[in-house]
Amino acid sequence: MTELSQFSHSIDIAAPPRVVFTFLTTEEGMTAWMGQFAELDPRQGGRFAVDISGYPVRGQYLHVEPFSRVVVSWGFAGSDDLPPGASTVEFRLIEIEGGTRVEITHSDLPDSEVPGHAEGWEHFIPRLHEAAEGGRPGPDSWLPRSAPEPAPAPAPASPTPRSIMTESMANPTTVIQRYHRAWTSGDIDSAMDLVADDITCRAPGIDLTGKDQYREFIGGFAPALTGLVDIASFAEGERVALFYYPQTAVTSTTPAAECFTVENGLITDSVLIFDRLSFAPPEAS
Repeated sequence: MTELSQFSHSIDIAAPPRVVFTFLTTEEGMTAWMGQFAELDPRQGGRFAVDISGYPVRGQYLHVEPFSRVVVSWGFAGSDDLPPGASTVEFRLIEIEGGTRVEITHSDLPDSEVPGHAEGWEHFIPRLHEAAEGGRPGPDSWLPRSAPEPAPAPAPASPTPRSIMTESMANPTTVIQRYHRAWTSGDIDSAMDLVADDITCRAPGIDLTGKDQYREFIGGFAPALTGLVDIASFAEGERVALFYYPQTAVTSTTPAAECFTVENGLITDSVLIFDRLSFAPPEAS
């Protein structure tokens, strides 16, 4: 049985709890110090979603007490080690002279996840401090990095931090496997979590740009799909090519081929070749 641990830290911020609270419950406030995109619904059971350099943090607001306490569940879409909502992050806002003491506790973490998350929070907590005091931390440049290999040359003056996310989650082949599992099971929301906002897609009669158009395109096929039968695949760098038979409830269709580009854990481009007559949903007469 996996043992669970926690990380705790506190910081004093020269701003009232009312101000600090907005950096935990508003999309603009959250992305000022963590990630590049957030979708937040700060009420019990509401959605908590933050994308950090393509790594989708997913959970829910478990407790929201204005200006004093925020609790969210925390995990990563597509992760087996820490799936969405698997751990808990609690922010306690305590009014002190001249500002707010923020106590952060990240609990229910597998032991193997504690070191990486501790270093991750050591990156994000100073950014919260700066943003809440009215500063501008700048774009969040946090990225997963592998530990540097030994070399005869002197090491850089500043050590390279480890990410709170695992490197394998951004592997292009893994991303595409997760995407196809979600798509063929009809879970379009999870599939779209792995798609960049500015994705481009080309297919017979299709030339589209943007996440909304792409969602409409792939969503039209999902109800008819029951799975995929792989023929072959290969990957080179950021590109992954697949050859497969899309399966429907009646039969498999003619083979399809698809080439994806994956950058920072998100699909940025798709080129799809398929027999539109046998695969496309019937058009209304």
